[in-house]
Amino acid sequence: MWMEVVEALVPHYKLKSLSISGYEGSRLPHWMSSPVNFIKVIYLIGLSEMSSLPAMGKLPMLEELSVGYVKRLMFVGREFLGIETSSDIVVDAFPKLKELRFDSCDVWEEWDDITEEEESATISIMPCLTDLMIYSCESLKKLPHRLLRKVSSSLLLLNIGDSSELIKTYGEDKEGSAWRSISQHNPKLQLYQ
Repeated sequence: MWMEVVEALVPHYKLKSLSISGYEGSRLPHWMSSPVNFIKVIYLIGLSEMSSLPAMGKLPMLEELSVGYVKRLMFVGREFLGIETSSDIVVDAFPKLKELRFDSCDVWEEWDDITEEEESATISIMPCLTDLMIYSCESLKKLPHRLLRKVSSSLLLLNIGDSSELIKTYGEDKEGSAWRSISQHNPKLQLYQ
């Protein structure tokens, strides 16, 4: 019933900000990834049954996305960017996104990276992203390096807090290969922990 109700609540095209909190459906509505959706800010908080995120990269005007307390989220796949198969040609994934935040996704283990073909292709991924914040995501061990190289020219702040596995990978040794792989293309990138 949760999914039927939220699927029916199609937002007005002038809606600029959307917050979904305490949702108990296993997936978000189809309109959440519709390219005719002009929402600029989305907060997804306390989604108790969600195990994956929709293709939100298709949202043309989205500037800020915050995902928090998604208790069953274990995997963020390439479909989150709007890439559904490796042969997809994606022109712009998250074309206006400036701030991306994940908070308290306790069982999140993997953020799927793009492929070598997608990295070398002329696709644009998060060209405006300046802030990437990851807090209290204890099970996440590494970030998608190829994807972060795609956004490296705009990314200024990588903020990792209360995520011990990520801090071990990136924060303990700023001279290590993990940090170099995401910062070498952007010497302005700052890591805060």
